[in-house]
Order: sequence, then C-alpha cells, then structure tokens
Amino acid sequence: MKRLHEMRTDGGSLLAGLFDRQFTTVITTQMVPTIYTLGQLLSGIATVYVIFWAFQQSLISGAVWLCLLGPAMFLALIVTIRVLLEFVLTVFRIAFFLEALGGQIETIASQAEEIHEDLPRIRFWRRPRDNGR
Repeated sequence: MKRLHEMRTDGGSLLAGLFDRQFTTVITTQMVPTIYTLGQLLSGIATVYVIFWAFQQSLISGAVWLCLLGPAMFLALIVTIRVLLEFVLTVFRIAFFLEALGGQIETIASQAEEIHEDLPRIRFWRRPRDNGR
C-alpha cells in the first residue's frame, strides 16, 4: 500500500514538473522508466510492422524476418534505447555530483581563508640570520 502511495506522489510531482516552465525541478530521471517502457512498446510495434511488411513481399522474406532479422532488430532497438537512457542518467548524476562538489569546494575555500587569516606569515625561503658567524 505504501508503494502505491509513493507512485501516486511521484506521478503528481512528475505532472507538476512537466508544467514547470521555470525548470526548477529535474524530472528527466523520474521519466526514464516510462520512456524505457514506451521505447520497448514502440520497438515491438515497429518489429511486428516490419515482419508483416516482409510477409507481404514474399513468404521467404517474411520467414527470415520472423525468425532472424525481426528479433535482432528488436534487440538492437532495445539495447540502443537502454544505452542512451543510461548515458542520460550518467550525465545527470555527474551534474549532480559536480554541483555537490562545488558546494564543498566553496566551504573548504572559506575555511582556508579563515585559517590563512589566523596564521602568522611563515617564510620558508629565508634563512635565519646567524649572528654568531
């Protein structure tokens, strides 16, 4: 039951995100499962259409498409869609981690400034004067 509630909430935020004209929320990562399912469905329809077309050309052509080329075409389409969607997800993950890293860099830089202000100047390149020599 909890899973169903989460799905409704995600669906509501997905719809709200679709109509967000300011692009304040990124919904692409939420849409990936739906896009993949739609891609599978369209790949299946395209494959069935090509097999049907091949049977109209000749019985042998239709049999070849039904047994060999059709399944290969379906798998190629599914693999291509999957690779493209995983690439998109990877780009979004990289962007997310870079944004988080940028925030950490700003925090470290401000802390380094504070440390720099509190420390006296240390000059390593000058040798101490030896008055005894």
